[in-house]
Amino acid sequence: METLVAYAFNNDSASRAAAGRARIEAYYDGLWDRQGKHSGYDGSTIGLHVWDRDDSGSSWPSWHDAGELRIATQHAPLGYQRVIGDVPPHDAPAKLAHAVRRNPAGFLELAPPFTMAVMDPDEDRLDLFTDSIGVGRLFQLRLADGWVWSNRPVAALLFGGIHAAANLRGWTFAAACGWFMDDSTPYDGVLSVPGATHIVADGRRRRQTVSRIETTSVWSTDSPDTVEETAEALQDVARSVGRLWPGKPTVDLSGGRDSRVVAASFLAAGVDVKLNSYDAVPGELDVAESLVQMLPQQVEHFTTRKAVGVKAKVSAQPPKPPALVERALRWHRYAEGLRPASYLFHAPPATLANVAHLAIGGAGGEVAHGHFYPNDVLALDALPLHDKLQAFGKRLQTRLTPTAGPSERSRTAVADQIEHVLRDAVHGGIENATMIDYFYVVERLRRWGTTGERSGVVSPLLIPAFVRAAFALDPSQRVENALHRKLVRHLVPEWADVPFFKPVVAPATPRPAKSTVRCLADAPDRELIERLLTEVDGFDPGSLSTLWAASTAGASSAGGEATLRQALWRATFDQHLEEINRHLPEDTRPVVRIAKPRPAPVVIPKNRRLVRNSAARMLASTVLWRTFRTSKLGRSWRSLSK
Repeated sequence: METLVAYAFNNDSASRAAAGRARIEAYYDGLWDRQGKHSGYDGSTIGLHVWDRDDSGSSWPSWHDAGELRIATQHAPLGYQRVIGDVPPHDAPAKLAHAVRRNPAGFLELAPPFTMAVMDPDEDRLDLFTDSIGVGRLFQLRLADGWVWSNRPVAALLFGGIHAAANLRGWTFAAACGWFMDDSTPYDGVLSVPGATHIVADGRRRRQTVSRIETTSVWSTDSPDTVEETAEALQDVARSVGRLWPGKPTVDLSGGRDSRVVAASFLAAGVDVKLNSYDAVPGELDVAESLVQMLPQQVEHFTTRKAVGVKAKVSAQPPKPPALVERALRWHRYAEGLRPASYLFHAPPATLANVAHLAIGGAGGEVAHGHFYPNDVLALDALPLHDKLQAFGKRLQTRLTPTAGPSERSRTAVADQIEHVLRDAVHGGIENATMIDYFYVVERLRRWGTTGERSGVVSPLLIPAFVRAAFALDPSQRVENALHRKLVRHLVPEWADVPFFKPVVAPATPRPAKSTVRCLADAPDRELIERLLTEVDGFDPGSLSTLWAASTAGASSAGGEATLRQALWRATFDQHLEEINRHLPEDTRPVVRIAKPRPAPVVIPKNRRLVRNSAARMLASTVLWRTFRTSKLGRSWRSLSK
């Protein structure tokens, strides 16, 4: 539920801030389950506010008043000891703020997600920092006379008193690939601040300066972190978890690669943990149990195994979905349009305040094993650079964009952005398949909804040391999971020779006569869905009609249903906008003004001259008239007669 708002206005900051705060609290009060605790400070032209719950679970404060500085943060800065030393959490925010103001590059050593805003009332200065990837989330809204920043785009609009409207560019991207590319968001006028960015708002000079460390220079260095340095950084994160959250943390351990590196980091750091495993895929739990048995020390291990001997009821048809229009709207309320449409069949949390537990996962590990790599990546990597760029761009376009549904404009927008990011990678010195990993981090990873959505989500593999070590690999090493293997061997040698689990691919089975794909047309509100899908921005109406016909016939493909979900996601977003705008005063709504018709100009043919009477021609030829025309009085007369 954590909500941060910072602003810089040219004038009248106190009264405007009070009105903005009231709008935010009126809109979010129910979503916060009435547990939002406010802290903040309004200066002469700048201000900073944060809302959080009393029992956030972390010993890191979201608001810290250090006297000369006011500090608001989102998430907890895991590994902060690497920047300021082993300082107790209640004293650390001020020391960290001073350190990163002196040396903004130091902020990039903290584990994402993390966002910090520092206000200096005496200097009338506001500093905002985003983590190295931008997972912590910061959005900005430009006003006619100032700026608003927030980790929630709706909060920025409400605080600024700006009408909420759909962003055409953002939804054009989302129609084709499912997320908001570049700096776009679902909301018009609200932009996403990229990672590794430092913003300074100077209230005295009414000036804003933005500095950003170029992404490739953050990760692709001449001296990348060694395995030992990366392992030590991962252990620092594990120790920070033990310091910042009370109790024994639970770490998931599957048979796969990412969770094994994370669990090994906690064990090697000496943090007392509970391991948790379950058999999501047949055979994976057996690998996890064997790993625990190899450890030289006793570790609590919880397992969840499916009941043996109980035959599950098999149905030719999947369960019918609930009313999906209202569910999509509830998701937009909860996640402000930033969750992907794949969540449509999942029930959203009732409030923003009901999740406070610590969640430790392996997000980010994909950077070290080529998550977006095509099967023929090594062959394509051998091509000349120009051909390689084209080939990788086409593979990404094929992977991200469905074959039917999005309009040509949406497809072109995504293709252009793919090419733009890949060329940025080349300009930064990346000329092999690592450019695909660069695209994954810049475009996809920082938009993972669940990672930056709330505090208490710990993703050790997002730390810069791991990403730098991953970018130092060549593509063949990524395919072979070389970094994961080396880290496991260094952290927990007993696990080094256990292969990473791979599910067994079952032989192809004949497709059943009746599709078992969950179809939108099976929803009880199918008539409403059909009306909403008639015409949706970013989608081709003919393709949507064909896909809907397949859904009603129960003959949809998984890809076709995914496209329909994305279209419904966009269509229901307009209702979400209406809910937001009810909390804005009427005079902030856009007014359509019809201009009065202008009289048609009198056109005089080129070959036709004005005809004066003889008396006028005689007067115009006199010296007295020419003297009058060039005089001050004559010039004034001519200007009035026009």
